Amino acid sequence: MVEIPSWLVLNFFTSFLLILLLVFQNKTSRLQKGRKYSAILTCTLILLISESIGRVGEYNPDNLLFLARIGYFLIFILDPVDILFAVNYVDCWMDNENSRPRKRFKNAFRAFAIANGVFVTLSSFFRLRWFFYFEDGLYYRGSLYIIRALLVMLFIVLLLVYTVVFRKDFMSEYKNMILVLQLFSLLGAICQVFFYNMDTTYAGISLGCLVLFFFFQSNDVNIDYLSGVLNRRGIDIKLDEMIKNSQSSGKNFAAIMMDLDNFKTINDTFGHEEGDKAIKQMADILTNSFDEDASIGRFGGDEFFVITDNVSKIELDMIINEVREKLAHIRDKRGWDKNVDISCGYSIYVSTSNMAREEFSEILDALMYNEKEEHHKNMEQLVGD
Repeated sequence: MVEIPSWLVLNFFTSFLLILLLVFQNKTSRLQKGRKYSAILTCTLILLISESIGRVGEYNPDNLLFLARIGYFLIFILDPVDILFAVNYVDCWMDNENSRPRKRFKNAFRAFAIANGVFVTLSSFFRLRWFFYFEDGLYYRGSLYIIRALLVMLFIVLLLVYTVVFRKDFMSEYKNMILVLQLFSLLGAICQVFFYNMDTTYAGISLGCLVLFFFFQSNDVNIDYLSGVLNRRGIDIKLDEMIKNSQSSGKNFAAIMMDLDNFKTINDTFGHEEGDKAIKQMADILTNSFDEDASIGRFGGDEFFVITDNVSKIELDMIINEVREKLAHIRDKRGWDKNVDISCGYSIYVSTSNMAREEFSEILDALMYNEKEEHHKNMEQLVGD
């Protein structure tokens, strides 16, 4: 009877859990939070696979020692990166009002991740034996292994400290549950010290991600269930936050309201399932066209809303044209009516205007409908000709 190693069983089920979370995550959210969350899942999955590859090479040094070198190299490179992704994810649930001190804290994490990558690469490339090395087919810890291990542990603890110190910046309903990822990660790292043959660090991170998925990612009341971007409530909250920050910091921002012209023809010709796909594809186009700091939302029906720090009218016009071209490509590919297009209205919110959200939204709505009327007039002229 073949005895299966405990580490292989744990790694298999943990990897399976991470893959499932990635699949479900990609179906539920296209927000920045979702992308940061997916980055943690992906990095942890790569680390688990690397750890498994490393062990296979270590147990078969005669033929597969190169796998051990590759696997452990990736682990030593990516460990701090996983922590950095966790910092970025935690930061997504905070407002921007107190972002300066948090930025310094994040820069420390970033500096450690970069420095670690440089030193691990130098050690491996020049065979300096700083962190790990192989001799006669056996794995050995290098002279700086303990120092690095303590620093990694310290940064996991600091991630917990970071969350506690800036706890007041979270929205009230997230204050307690956001600690889950850090607590599980720390518990896994501590258990790793006592269970050498089982990588409990990644299992701890994965369990933390599982809890976060059920409490946040799949249950966020501000996410539109169909498109995976912000819903009307989420957009209103974000717009209020941006106006508040703009008035206090003096920094302007831009907002865009978009409407899918002749969307009804898709439903009438191809059915509502195709219409739902069109909404999802429009959300994908917007998410991929604007930078990751932009807030994308479905305002209602076939209307979308974008909030961005980019206040250059030239660049905004270029991005809108890019959106229009991408939509036209999908329209032609799927055989939609040739008049399916977008109408847009955008404006720059000036910090000194003290304009309320409702008034600003009305301006955007009017600008969008003016362009929509122009499109209808042009279409009628073409039909008349």
